[in-house]
Amino acid sequence: MKELLIIFLIMVLGYALGHINFFGLKFGASAILIVALFFGHFGFEVPKFLASLGLVLFLAPIGLMAGPSFMANIKKNGLSFLTISFITVSIGGVLIVLVSKFFDIDLALSMGLATGAMTSTSMLGTVKSLTTSNLPGVGYGIAYAFGVVGVVLIVQLIPRLLKVDVEEENKKLILPKDNANTVKKDFGNLIDFENNGLFAIALASTLGILLGSIKIPIGNVSLSLGAGGGSLIAGLVLGHYGRLGRINLVVSNDRLALVRDLGLAFFLLESGVSAGTGFVEVVSQYGIKLFFAGVILTLVPALISLFISYKVFKLPLFAALGATTGSMTSAPSLGALLQVTNGDDKVSSFYAATQPTATVMMVFLPQIINIFFPMS
Repeated sequence: MKELLIIFLIMVLGYALGHINFFGLKFGASAILIVALFFGHFGFEVPKFLASLGLVLFLAPIGLMAGPSFMANIKKNGLSFLTISFITVSIGGVLIVLVSKFFDIDLALSMGLATGAMTSTSMLGTVKSLTTSNLPGVGYGIAYAFGVVGVVLIVQLIPRLLKVDVEEENKKLILPKDNANTVKKDFGNLIDFENNGLFAIALASTLGILLGSIKIPIGNVSLSLGAGGGSLIAGLVLGHYGRLGRINLVVSNDRLALVRDLGLAFFLLESGVSAGTGFVEVVSQYGIKLFFAGVILTLVPALISLFISYKVFKLPLFAALGATTGSMTSAPSLGALLQVTNGDDKVSSFYAATQPTATVMMVFLPQIINIFFPMS
């Protein structure tokens, strides 16, 4: 009874805190992690299983949501967007190792800082699966705030520094036609097992967990998607095809979003409570350098991604900023960009072109780093 009360109390307080406007910024569901850190520090506990359940319920709906447009976005936007995602994530990986060495920070903590700095909850799930340490969750909690604020500031300040004309920049956002996204396939009479999307999510989760359990030996370690990564891939595939034989798997984004948000809440909640037991001790041990490490892990990948998008691939400024927010998987910064463009939602297409691929790459990144620099 006590654990059940704590779970929902943390969610209530987290959502309430997330709704507060801090100088134009709202933390949203991520505030659950902050509240959970507080409860964890004072010795409260929740079931460990909650994080695994939450991660699957978070990533499977994301895959199902991105699936219908994933391949179309890749075909439409070309190799450049894959390259932007790859470079951003790769730079993040290099910085994780450099930050760990330069600041003399445990690699598990450095990875946790990177997950917060790049606002990647899916990456945090992979990191947590590679170590029994609570440091990844601590690092996520420390770096997440600036991970959000940093990219939001880039989105808001760059157009001002370059003194661009918003209306002129909006006119440059010309999207190529894509019949695949406008013409719905006629599947005929399909079978609906239930109407709320839970069957599709359960199927994606089941296939994803099976896929994630496959281990590929590389040297002395094994590479795997894990339950979270497998669920994301399974969701992308099922979402892309929209059916399994005569079974309908098309689910509205509103219904998927409900399960996705519940999964995110569960995951952040357990991660925060687990990390809270050592949060103050870790901050006391490492001090202000953790903040500087988080700043580096946020600003360097984001600014390089913007430079490549804008100068190398010659994207219009707002398109380049949209691709950058996607490659950093930063939904709050996309919201800020929409404000900068006076609500021109064409920038969302450029976010969507890089966000799914960056999300998938970030799932793999910690495992690749762990091959060369094993965590304890």
